[in-house]
Amino acid sequence: MTMICEMTASGKIAAMAGTMVKVIGTGWALTIVFLVLLYAAAGAIARKNPLRCLWNMVPAYLTGFSIASSSAAIPVTLGCCEKNGISRDIRDFVVPLCANIHMVGSAIKLMASTLATAIIFGIDLPLPQIVHFNFMFAIAAVAAPGVMCGVLMASVGFLDSILGLTPDQIAVVMTLYMALDGYGPAANVTGDGAVALAADSFFSGRRT
Repeated sequence: MTMICEMTASGKIAAMAGTMVKVIGTGWALTIVFLVLLYAAAGAIARKNPLRCLWNMVPAYLTGFSIASSSAAIPVTLGCCEKNGISRDIRDFVVPLCANIHMVGSAIKLMASTLATAIIFGIDLPLPQIVHFNFMFAIAAVAAPGVMCGVLMASVGFLDSILGLTPDQIAVVMTLYMALDGYGPAANVTGDGAVALAADSFFSGRRT
């Protein structure tokens, strides 16, 4: 709130708003592309119509978008997986597990917010640094069990130590990320359904 007030007083809020619209559009488009590709692969593995399976996951997507938490959306995700014909044993194991470790939507959102901040401040981020950052926060995301903005909180230290962002720049990343928080968890939980679909084709009916 303080940052927004400062930007308003300095006349930067219009530029910031324009940037946010672009970040929202880019991040949302990337997550949709990711989900389509993921379901195309899962549908091929399971020999099911990927578009129908993706359509059945819409309630989980909307729930993840509205409450911005992968863990809280687990009951709805389980129901959607049942519609896709995934066996109970598989969905009861895969969905709660993925809610804690499958954070691809949040990762896309964090990277979009970080790159937008770099563009705003004219920061050059070499590819090796970006790869290093992605690798480290993918590990850190496991420690962010589906809570709102958990991936962001687990990655703040890497924004400083790896990418070299200042506290003011990190604050902009956080502002962009939290303003866009819905579509990350939405992509996470929808993607969980694809993982469960593929796992079901491999392990359904097996007993250990």
